[in-house]
This record gives sequence, C-alpha cells and structure tokens, in this order.
Amino acid sequence: MSAIALAQIFALLTAFGFAAGDTAVLFALRTSTPITGILTLSAITLLIYGPIALATYPVSEIGLQSFFIFLAAGIASPGLAGTFLYMSFRRIGLSRSITISSSAPLFTILFAVITLGERPTAGVYLGTLLIVAGVMVLAQEQRSHSKSLAEGKSVWHAFIFVILATIMFVLAAIFRKIGVALIPSLSVGLSISAMGGLLVVALWHPFLPKADRVRIARPALGFFIISGILSSSGHLAFFAALQRGPLSIVAPLAYTSPLFALVLAWLLIREEERLNARVVFGAILICAGAALVTMSRA
Repeated sequence: MSAIALAQIFALLTAFGFAAGDTAVLFALRTSTPITGILTLSAITLLIYGPIALATYPVSEIGLQSFFIFLAAGIASPGLAGTFLYMSFRRIGLSRSITISSSAPLFTILFAVITLGERPTAGVYLGTLLIVAGVMVLAQEQRSHSKSLAEGKSVWHAFIFVILATIMFVLAAIFRKIGVALIPSLSVGLSISAMGGLLVVALWHPFLPKADRVRIARPALGFFIISGILSSSGHLAFFAALQRGPLSIVAPLAYTSPLFALVLAWLLIREEERLNARVVFGAILICAGAALVTMSRA
C-alpha cells in the first residue's frame, strides 16, 4: 500500500476519532465544563503517550524549535480550539458545530499555499466553493432555528466560538505538519502537544467565571475519559497521516468528521440534535468539497 493511501486511511480514522470523542463530550458537558474536557483530554494523552516517548526517544534530541512548534500546536488544539468548540456545542449543538468547523480544510490549504508553496488545482478551487456553500446552507438553517432559541440575538454571534475554534484548528495543523518533519516520533509530538493543552488550562482557568471552571462531576467523568481516549487516538492518527502525506490531502479527509458526527448524533441524541434535510445537505456539500479537494491533490 502506498504512503498516500495510508495517509488517507489514517485521516479517515482521525475523522472518526474526533467525531466519536466530541459526541462523548456532549454528554459530559451536561454536568461539567468545556475546560474540564480539555484538561482530561490533555492529561489522558500525556499519560498514554508520555511514557512511550520517554522510553523510545532521547530527550536530548528534542531541539527547542521542535519543542515550541509542538507546544504551540497543543495550545492551538486541543487547548484553545477544543475549549471554543465545546462552548459552541452548548450554543448551537454538536452537528452544527462540527459541520462548520469542517470548513477548516479551506483555510488550511490557503495557509499551505503560503507557507509550504503548494499550488492548488482547479479541483481544489471547486471543492473550496462547495465547502463555503455548505457553511452558508448550515448558517441559513441556524438562522431559522435561532428564532425559537433567542429572539433578537444575532445569528453570527452564536457562531463566534466555532469560528475561533476553526482558526485554531488550522494553525494547529500547520504547526503539526512542520513538527513531524523535525521529530519523527509520534508519541513525542503528542506528549508535547498535550503539555500545550495543559498550559492553556492552567493559564485560562483563573480568569473563567466560577461556573465555567474545572468541575469533575461523577456523571461526566466516564464520558470525559471515553472522549479523551477516542480523541487522543484521533490525534495519533492525524500525526501518522501527516507523516505519510501532504497536508492538502490529509486535512480535507480528517475534517469529514461531520458525516460521522451526524450519524452518531442521530443515533444517540435525537432529542437534542434535531437533524433535518437542510443540515444534512449542508454537511454533504462540505464533505463533498473536501473529498474533491483530496482527489484533486492526489
């Protein structure tokens, strides 16, 4: 099997891991807070991959540049991106949050053009248009839905957290792509990134309102642990994909997670995630655009 094919498989595993982890988090957030999710994800990642990193890779070979690149990646995601995304779950729901954040490949490719010198084909531009169209369809659906949730509030105000999360996801992808070229060890990259997530928790926690601070409630703990395992596995698959293929191929497939998230939401939380034809159509447009970008770049 070619390296590109393996990269695509790992990217799809990334999408499933993220979608499943985010679904578990939604259950946990019923009795806990977004910052608690970041804490448990980062801690579980460090507990799983930290010992492996120490046993398999000499610490002396980790340069400062490599360390800070992976640290910045962890600060961006899961640190800030995860916090913003979990906040978005509370405001506009799982399926809408994940679907909008899946527009990240659009901006990731733009950054790849600038920083990595890639040259998009016509298929990439067409795929980009499909992604943007899908986001617009979803935003239109949220506009009508928001009338029953909050009269007089701007629709885009509800989207601010998922937009910020998307920006952080893009920056994290760029940092990780640069980082895996400097340090070949996946466990080292994951461990340092987890430190970045923990740093966000430590610095942000004192400034949060009391209701939004770390709160480990017993009903939520199990869901957070499940989410941490699934999401950290997704991050591992993402690192493995980046090692084997270009960012412009990996990113679109990794962000097909809306398809998995929509199915999981429909199966598990039908009462809260009211899927309709417009939501599904928006998700299909976004994922079709991501797939077209992938095929065009392959």
